[in-house]
Amino acid sequence: MNEQIRKAIRHRASKARTKTQLVKAVFDSFRSSQIDPRFVSLDDMKTAVVVAARAARAAGQKNPVNMPA
Repeated sequence: MNEQIRKAIRHRASKARTKTQLVKAVFDSFRSSQIDPRFVSLDDMKTAVVVAARAARAAGQKNPVNMPA
């Protein structure tokens, strides 16, 4: 997975408040990069979700109001 996609995922996921919003951030990031999520490998999808979760957690620590549920 390229660094530009990771950056987009981190940016979108940092605004997520729920797990649903977190997953939506991952899929929206792939779509905005014109990548069909159906063709993303399982390992890349796992990596994307981990990156998103870490970004959301980091954003939640900076601002507890945005802590994902």
